[in-house]
Amino acid sequence: MGLGGATLGPEAAAFPPAEGDGRKKKGRLYRVPLESDKHVKSARSCKKGDAGAGWTFPFAGGESLDVVPVGSFGADGSAGLAARHANGGVVPVLDLAVLFGGGDGGFVGGKDYLNHRYTDKRNILAVHVARQLSQKKHRKIIGEVHLCQVFGDARKVGLLLTPPEEEPGKKDGKKKKRKRGGEAKGGEKKAGKLRFRVRLIFGVKPTVGADSGDDDDSDASSPGLESWIPLSRLLPDRRNNRPLRSKGDDDDEEDDEELGPASWTPHYTNALAEDLHLVRTSDLVDSTIATLTPDSGGSTPFHEALLLLKVWSLQRGLLRGHDSFTTTSLAAILVYLYRTKAVGRRMGRVQVLSAFMRFWSTSDWLGEDGLEESLKGTTMTPESVLGRKIKWKRACVIPAEGRNESQTVRDCAQAALYREGVRGRDTGEPGTEGYVPPTLLDCYRAAYASPSCASASVASDRHGDGPVLLDPTMTVNYLGRLSAGFVRESRDEARATLRA
Repeated sequence: MGLGGATLGPEAAAFPPAEGDGRKKKGRLYRVPLESDKHVKSARSCKKGDAGAGWTFPFAGGESLDVVPVGSFGADGSAGLAARHANGGVVPVLDLAVLFGGGDGGFVGGKDYLNHRYTDKRNILAVHVARQLSQKKHRKIIGEVHLCQVFGDARKVGLLLTPPEEEPGKKDGKKKKRKRGGEAKGGEKKAGKLRFRVRLIFGVKPTVGADSGDDDDSDASSPGLESWIPLSRLLPDRRNNRPLRSKGDDDDEEDDEELGPASWTPHYTNALAEDLHLVRTSDLVDSTIATLTPDSGGSTPFHEALLLLKVWSLQRGLLRGHDSFTTTSLAAILVYLYRTKAVGRRMGRVQVLSAFMRFWSTSDWLGEDGLEESLKGTTMTPESVLGRKIKWKRACVIPAEGRNESQTVRDCAQAALYREGVRGRDTGEPGTEGYVPPTLLDCYRAAYASPSCASASVASDRHGDGPVLLDPTMTVNYLGRLSAGFVRESRDEARATLRA
């Protein structure tokens, strides 16, 4: 097909200007959201008449991209993938990761992790690829190409490819007569039904390493991540999305830990980490499935339980939305249950499903269970509510192969990097100003907690609660997109299922 190199920029994602519009234009319209400081600054400079101030970056061409199956399509035995009748009447979507290079000489690098620069580059590339694939000469092979949101995130744009319908076959060029009350014989054959769609998800190749700045002498076999982003910038207490300054250079590194939890950007940082883990997550699921014995059809209780969980979620509106489970998040929870031995290898699909319901309904994901009772007799303040939630909030880490959960946390390179950064500092009390979490797991608890609570009448303008389920490298939270309201509702549904 041939996707040649090009110099890209915001213009590559812009709608063509309307012809014959004599009115003063307020600004260009773009096919994808562009929010980076680079784009905003270049737009301001262009308005001032600086023709050479445009923001551009090179794209090496299609040869620099890798296409890898991910998600259910990439998992062993296509775990979680089902036909239309078992997929809520929706045509199944096959996910392919389009991976570009990161680091020196890559499509992204330097400080592109700051201020939406990475997502802007990613989205502009998506539009560029979409334009190439939607050319008329490719329509018979590719079909229709549409922009879509990935994981319900408006900042992440993917491509949804709808294969072309089968052309009607013609037995001859003569017109056949129809019998009364009957169907036509011969003539045109009905086009086949659409069986699948393909979604292209853009991400970063997992093979490029970066200097993490970690000088500790941890075990070389400890769970770690190689990334073009410095590993210290993937910690949840970093401020990678900063307000745009009107003057001066905003590239200067600020002392993030001195700014307090209110300035942290854990959701933004987690969105970056998701694109680093597209392939690693599929490998995580595959390695877990490999420990199970398949039946004659190649299916395991993992496959069957995952399909049952999808059906259960679809029936209750808990799947397919910007604030809902995904097949990947459900699979990650099952991986955790298998690796922590909460689910045995000899358990059947119904037993695995019951174990999932018990785990999800009994885990205090928000730190709210029994909150009012524990604070009874004291004055409820935002600080006391937040401190109690951080202490009691459950945070899980998927064990690495050959380790249990506590050993994974102990040996994790990212956890050691965080410990080194807070060594010798006064940690304080959870919920108070100046609190410094002593461990990385505590840091995740604090990052995904807020003083707001459904069972406490405490006024708060911070609403950032969410569950925490980390991968073995402790760099991505598989449940980071779930809101507190969704967690409460889904836990109630799981309890009702167990009672039924």
